[in-house]
Order: sequence, then structure tokens, then C-alpha cells
Amino acid sequence: MKLKTRDVKIRLPQEPPQNMDELLIQIFWKDPELVPIAKEFLNHVKEWGRSESPYRVDEWQGYCSRKGLTQSRYHNMLKRLKSAGMIEKVYNKNLRKHELYLTDKFSECLSKMARIWDEYCRL
Repeated sequence: MKLKTRDVKIRLPQEPPQNMDELLIQIFWKDPELVPIAKEFLNHVKEWGRSESPYRVDEWQGYCSRKGLTQSRYHNMLKRLKSAGMIEKVYNKNLRKHELYLTDKFSECLSKMARIWDEYCRL
């Protein structure tokens, strides 16, 4: 059985990030030019998630053409956001389409790491 793993390297700064841009810089440290693009995309997915028709994965070409993104940059950004646990792809059986949603897996992972560290320090 092959385990599905997420692997994203996040740089930990001396001081915690003060806003979403600074947080995304830690995730997109290899390509900081993707930070505003990723933030705008997250806002886009967030708004779609609040509507009755979430952002469908097959809409990527239209999104890329509207935003002037190459397919490569779009998929690189998407892969990092998914690997970090910020968004997830969910299959909608009724529409037979994949949709993207914001997820709390990123914050859950950080919370678990903080609990482990806190327990270690107390021992």
C-alpha cells in the first residue's frame, strides 16, 4: 500500500508572520513572485466557496487566461497550496466535477506540531 504524503517545505522566520502575505512568503520562499498570485487565488476560491457553486477544477484555463498565468505557474501554485493543506480538491458526485475548497488542514498540522513541542518542553 502506497501512502499518500504531502511535502511542502516552509521556512520558519525569527518572528511569526503578521499577515497573510508574510505567511505565504514562508510557503513560496523559492518563488516569492507567486505570493500575490496565490493570495488572490485563495481569495477567489474563498469567495466561490461562499457561493452555491464552488470553484471547479476544470475552470483553471479560464482563470489562467484572465490573470495572465501560465499553466505551469498555476499548477505549481496549486500544488504548493494543496501540499501545505490550505486548499483541497473534492469530487462533487452530483456534478461529476472536482471542486476546490479552503481547508483547515494547514492550521491543524501547525497546532499538532505546537502541542508536540509544548509537551516536549514540559517534560
